[in-house]
Amino acid sequence: MEEEVKGISDYLEILNRHKKLILYPALLLTLVSVAVALLLPATYKSSGLILIESQEIPRDLVRSTVTSYADQRIAIIKQKLLTQSRIMEIVNKYNLYPNEVSKSTNTAIVELFRTHMSVDMVRADVTDPNSGRSKRASIAFKVSFMDKSPKTAQNVANELTTQFLDENVKTRTARAAETRGFLKEEGDKFEEKIQLLEKKIADFKETYSESLPELLPYNLSMVEKLQQELVVGQNQIISLKDQILTMNLELANFDILVSQKSGPLSVPQQLAQAKGNLASLKDKYSEHHPDVKRLKRLVESLEDELKTKNITNNGEPKNEYKSPLFLKLSSQIRSTEREIKRLLKRQKQAKEELASFEKRVADTHQVKRAYSDLVRDYDNNVSKYKELRAKELQAELAQNLESENKGESFTLIEPPSLPSKPEKPNRFKIFIMGFAASLGLGIGLALLYEMLMGGVRGYKDISRIFGYSPLVVVPVIKVASETVIKPFNRYTKLYWLIGIAALLLLGFHFLIMDIQILWFKFFRVISLL
Repeated sequence: MEEEVKGISDYLEILNRHKKLILYPALLLTLVSVAVALLLPATYKSSGLILIESQEIPRDLVRSTVTSYADQRIAIIKQKLLTQSRIMEIVNKYNLYPNEVSKSTNTAIVELFRTHMSVDMVRADVTDPNSGRSKRASIAFKVSFMDKSPKTAQNVANELTTQFLDENVKTRTARAAETRGFLKEEGDKFEEKIQLLEKKIADFKETYSESLPELLPYNLSMVEKLQQELVVGQNQIISLKDQILTMNLELANFDILVSQKSGPLSVPQQLAQAKGNLASLKDKYSEHHPDVKRLKRLVESLEDELKTKNITNNGEPKNEYKSPLFLKLSSQIRSTEREIKRLLKRQKQAKEELASFEKRVADTHQVKRAYSDLVRDYDNNVSKYKELRAKELQAELAQNLESENKGESFTLIEPPSLPSKPEKPNRFKIFIMGFAASLGLGIGLALLYEMLMGGVRGYKDISRIFGYSPLVVVPVIKVASETVIKPFNRYTKLYWLIGIAALLLLGFHFLIMDIQILWFKFFRVISLL
């Protein structure tokens, strides 16, 4: 048997045959959609337009410490304003949702408020001054609120707009103050570090005052100077000793005194000769040489003998004649000996000083590393301190910029107005959607019934099945009993359907969800259309 292929006429016949099944649901759903469209409460929307203005003072002169994008700041402010505590303040202030407050929790009311409040960005094509490229940027944003009362919608929108403006100023000022406070605190920390390092350096300099690296050139120059002084002093001492030796030899070979009688050498002559010989031996031998020791004893003996004699104030015998040359040589010898003693004393001091300066130079190399670490740490901290103080000054200017509202700001250019017509629901749209859905449901039921029930109907089905056309077509003849029983059966089915629907509603109400909550959610979804 060939597969049955239905044409448009067949479908039209099916629709005509089940027109009641199509019309009744369509009529019922259409009435329901009309009722919903008419019974849904009107919702009014009031909006305020806020302009995002750029910084008045050029950024090259004063740079703001608030560097986030406007979209980001608006999103942050929105989250701050939509906290549960702040939303409940607005709800209580303007007596929003009086029916829901007594029945629902604060969380549900907050969620309902959030669905009625919106922030929409206004974007435009702008040119980036740095790159010169065109891009989309936010230039303004709308703060809106919806409510059944137009006046309430306007009041709440005004409240939200004011809070956005105030929160922006508060946030920017607080951010600038926090930045300045942070920089000041860090600067104070570095100042304390610098003071501590200065004390360490001062203590270090006091401890190693003579071995500091900056004194190394001076210490080296003093070492060189003292070494030269020692060499020069030693040469002077040698020269003076040679002079004494020469003068003693002259005294030894010269008649110092002219006596009335010639005789053996006098004590002074012997003393002068002994000193000359002693000076000559000292240049050749050390102090421990036997001849040097013998001459020393001889000099001491002659000096003691000379003291015991009756001599004049100049140390000469009274009866002896004083030679002028003798007196001159003796004076030069004594003066030279005093100069040698002074030079020897200075040599000793110079050696001690040289040892001290050499120790300073040696210690400098050991001190240099620790001192360099302290100075480097000090310089780094001073550099960082200056940098932080400069940034603190910049942050102070930025704080003044924000407090005087000279930075990037939000300006209300269109305050929320009293709405004249409702924003939602779109009653015509609801009616059209309900009518289309009702027709679709009716047609779907008719096609489903035809597909499930099947059957042979009409002249075409008989001809297709048997291959022959029927001789006579007899229409359906209704009897009186069918016309009485059929309405009764129809009403019985209707009652059964109503009863089953009522039982399902009761079961849903007690076992799944409260009907009132379901009704509230239904209206909430419809109101968003």
